[in-house]
Amino acid sequence: MQTIWRVSAYFRKHRALFALTLALASVMTLASLSIPAVVREVLQRVGKLTTAGSAGDAAGAAAQAPNAAITLFIAGAGAILGLQFLRELLNCLRIRVNNIAEQKILIDIRRDLHRRLLELPESFYNKNKSGEIASRVIDDVANVERALLDGTEQGLAAVLTMLGVLVVLFWLNAPLAAVVCAPLPVLAAIGIWYNSRMSRRWRGVREAAAEMNALLVEDIQGNKLVQSFALQERERRRFAERAETLAQRTLRAMFQWSLYSPGTSFLAHCGVAAVFVAGGWLLVNSAGTAGSAGAAAAAGTGAAGDAFGFPDLFAFYMYAVLLYEPLSRMSALNQLLAAGKASGKRVFEVLDHPLEITSPATPAPFPAGVVGAEFRDVTFGYDGARGDILRHFTLTLPAGKVTALVGHTGAGKSTVAALLMRAYDPREGAVLFTAGDEKNAAGDAGTAGAAVDARALDLSTLRQRVGHVAQDPFLFDGTVEDNLRLAAEHATGDELRAALEAAAAWDFVAALPDGIRTQIGEKGVRLSQGEKQRLTIARVLLKNPPVVILDEATASVDTLTERQIQRALDSLRRDRTVLVIAHRLSTVRRADNIVVLDHGAVLEQGAHADLLANPASHYAHLWNAQTEAV
Repeated sequence: MQTIWRVSAYFRKHRALFALTLALASVMTLASLSIPAVVREVLQRVGKLTTAGSAGDAAGAAAQAPNAAITLFIAGAGAILGLQFLRELLNCLRIRVNNIAEQKILIDIRRDLHRRLLELPESFYNKNKSGEIASRVIDDVANVERALLDGTEQGLAAVLTMLGVLVVLFWLNAPLAAVVCAPLPVLAAIGIWYNSRMSRRWRGVREAAAEMNALLVEDIQGNKLVQSFALQERERRRFAERAETLAQRTLRAMFQWSLYSPGTSFLAHCGVAAVFVAGGWLLVNSAGTAGSAGAAAAAGTGAAGDAFGFPDLFAFYMYAVLLYEPLSRMSALNQLLAAGKASGKRVFEVLDHPLEITSPATPAPFPAGVVGAEFRDVTFGYDGARGDILRHFTLTLPAGKVTALVGHTGAGKSTVAALLMRAYDPREGAVLFTAGDEKNAAGDAGTAGAAVDARALDLSTLRQRVGHVAQDPFLFDGTVEDNLRLAAEHATGDELRAALEAAAAWDFVAALPDGIRTQIGEKGVRLSQGEKQRLTIARVLLKNPPVVILDEATASVDTLTERQIQRALDSLRRDRTVLVIAHRLSTVRRADNIVVLDHGAVLEQGAHADLLANPASHYAHLWNAQTEAV
């Protein structure tokens, strides 16, 4: 029920369209209800003409009765066709209006879902598979769409028809209407029971489908690994197992439907069949009471003028069919709504996922000028990880200086970078940005100014002022220019070229088939690793942030490419505060301060020469080990 209420909130945004849909459906219902009334009226009038003709009320009545009856039937047929044409015309308009409203709602849901995915913290993506997330956005939203489409388009018309028919049935004959409606409470109880059970069943189906999609995406992304390790047969088995799980869960859900649908349909026919028994009894008793020879029954009214006649029984039967036909349709909708409800819960789980990292209501301004950073007594650990990664960690990144983090894998280097970008917040302590004075004539950074907690800054502003060059560079499918303009949408051609030249990337870009407008493919697949890395450096240069993080920027390239990237990095380091994370110590020799981390703690720090001056230092051991390996 909560999911339905949540979806209805989107309906209320477009209440005018749904009011128009309701109005059209109401007029359609009146047109449908008028058809049995026309049939009843025609049969009653024909019955009176036939009775009058056979009784010989007038000399010409007997001769004129058949012609008059045929005229009545023709007029009745015209009225029925007119009402049916009006109904279908209104139905055409209702479907169009309803579809417009539904598409607007779906756009709202997809927009909200996409916006939420863009805002969700890194921890969400660490816990959920890409394929599973994609399944929620594509398949689950599509299921909600189908439930919306049929649920509102057909369900609204069905409910209005049922209500209108019930009013007419009780107006015609209340005791007989009560007989016809006897199965309704049973059908309602079965529908509620079925919906509660099937929501759980269909949730299992959606989860199995998500697992299969996740494996499919994983195999596509890891195709090179699958090929190089000859894992095709293993992946076929895994996919077949998940496909079989999906099939079995779907079959269990459909088994319940195979019982529910025929069962409710049979109960509905029981209600219609009851019209013949109870209606026949009323017809016989009305005929016996009204007079001899059954003339009153044939005419449709008894001697008293209000007896239950054949036209009433025929109209009542038509109304009973009108009552149970939408009931059968709603039984089918119940299946679709159960699947839509399960999918809706999965969609709202994403929309309701808490935003752990948010901007404050009144953010503080980001420090101006050359900006430094400070980690003050920071303690942090990832959810599900064993223990804390950083414990009472304190470190200063001087404004305008290059600070390098080195250490074994798992020492906490990437965690420091993540905290600086505020991908996470520390559990204890604070990450601060400090305003440093402009550099003096000697080129030295000035003293630090006022410190601002990262949590007090606007999140978008913070991330615009912190640049990041990752070990595995990411490029969007598009041109070189498209990817550069992510940093500065309105940059001029000269600015783009200057950034590429500073990143040692202009030569290879100019040599591409279409130069800067060359399509580079998904994730920049048409470029080498070194070319992609230099493009990401050019992008950060174009962004021109005061703080830059270089996270293993040269770890996956050859020595010659590393030299080219190092020249690009030299441009990036000018007049900025830089945090370098590296395993390859040759890339950090020129850093102003090298910090050696071990299990989240600072072992030692200092300049390259100073650390090497102490042969017993941890850094000296690392340096000697790498030098000997080379």
